[in-house]
Amino acid sequence: MKAIYQTKYGKSDVLEFGEQISPRLGEGDIRVKNYAASVNPRDWMIRSGRYQLQFLVPSFPLILGSDFAGEIIEVGAKVKEFRVGDRVFGMKNPSEGLATYANEVVAPAKNIALIPPRHSYTDAAAVPLCALTAWQALVNHSHIKKDMNVLVVGASGGVGSFAVQIASALGAHVTGVSSLGNRELVELLGAKKVIDYAHQDFVSSAERYDIIFDTIGKHSLKQCKKVLTKHGVFVSTIPSPANLKAMLLTSFKSMFMGRKQVAKVVMVKSSGEDLNRVAKMIQEKSVRPLVDRIFSFQEAGAALDYSRSLRAKGKIVLEVNGLPEQSS
Repeated sequence: MKAIYQTKYGKSDVLEFGEQISPRLGEGDIRVKNYAASVNPRDWMIRSGRYQLQFLVPSFPLILGSDFAGEIIEVGAKVKEFRVGDRVFGMKNPSEGLATYANEVVAPAKNIALIPPRHSYTDAAAVPLCALTAWQALVNHSHIKKDMNVLVVGASGGVGSFAVQIASALGAHVTGVSSLGNRELVELLGAKKVIDYAHQDFVSSAERYDIIFDTIGKHSLKQCKKVLTKHGVFVSTIPSPANLKAMLLTSFKSMFMGRKQVAKVVMVKSSGEDLNRVAKMIQEKSVRPLVDRIFSFQEAGAALDYSRSLRAKGKIVLEVNGLPEQSS
């Protein structure tokens, strides 16, 4: 198969394009002809050898990529819920082998979902990792409910843009933290209020939030305690020592001393069940993928560099097979 791979850590110039061995198909797996993959910040962290969970990353030659969207071309012997020709999307974590920067992807059938009708492969590839991170942070970890006050830090980014939409669709009152230039976008996504981080520090405001979701890792529970409600949840995407310590400590206190403010760290999990819930929201048009730029497959290095610039609004997508978009 054709793939973007690397044989050493470094900057984008370590990426190579060429032939790699096609992955083996297990009896519970599906093989996909991959039309699109998206770029996530952890891709350039892994590429440089600086990912927080680097010990889980496969050995060289290393094929990057978590998200994929394509057409099933083969199913394992025990796969009953999907068939050849289905249009599907999903994600793979480092412990699951990554390798979606390739024109073939093998993944467990339990971790994928059908692409909503009338959505393109590039739109679909923009969804899994970021939308699942937002869903699992808000629903699985924070137990979001209607009329809760939710603050999303990094509201115009990949995870943040989905978090604003999902929280809003579930009936929460959403405040987004972003730059002034992204204010209109964040409001269109569903935020009732937008805080410009350059001119206002939300931790000094008089507002109180039931959930604070920090998608970029700039804050901690300690910094946010004053603006959380008595039983509020602070959830971060960054498994830093401070966040992990706060999560363990507050979970212990909550268990033995009654519900208090708690800290959570969301470590996204591949889940077809959760992805189907997001797909339903997309089909109902309460959530939509936000694609900033589309790069060709062999422009993967430039795509990673653009992601690292932190200027993207929403997701960056790679067109893998270079075929016309299919939307049926």
